[in-house]
Amino acid sequence: MEDTGNYKALKEKLLAAGIDEIALHGVSGFSLRRVAAACGASCAAPYKHFKNKEEFISAVIAFANEKWEHLGNQISECFADPAQRVASLCVANVKFRIANPLYGANQDTFDRRISDEIYSFCSRNDRSDADSLFFGVMALTLGAAAMIESGKLENCKKSYDMLYEKIKNTLE
Repeated sequence: MEDTGNYKALKEKLLAAGIDEIALHGVSGFSLRRVAAACGASCAAPYKHFKNKEEFISAVIAFANEKWEHLGNQISECFADPAQRVASLCVANVKFRIANPLYGANQDTFDRRISDEIYSFCSRNDRSDADSLFFGVMALTLGAAAMIESGKLENCKKSYDMLYEKIKNTLE
């Protein structure tokens, strides 16, 4: 009988390598052979875990979304101040989007946790501009991600610091 721990470890390793493969070659240039090679596994290994390339890519998307959920939970627990929490979540979200191009691929909305934080912040502070704040934070976050991805904004600490300050100031 196959060792369940090794089976799960290889599956996770394949998914992580799948994220890297898509980041390097895109979905159209995706190769399960390269994914397997990156894991030091046989070409048949991915097919022990997934029926086909499409199922594998769907699993990679789900895996990336789970990683963001875990990271977002950790960040949320670190900040008592709502403005710091939202700004930190947004910066992390941009960094995560850059590192994981498939994150959110099957979603058509902004990150639920961030939007919930903004609306909760407005409710606790008797603010009637929740929709406006949400729009501003979403535009800053997604705009920064698009600008970094296209090379119009440098992927560096200074850019992330600017985003953090802009979001924090928007909420104050």
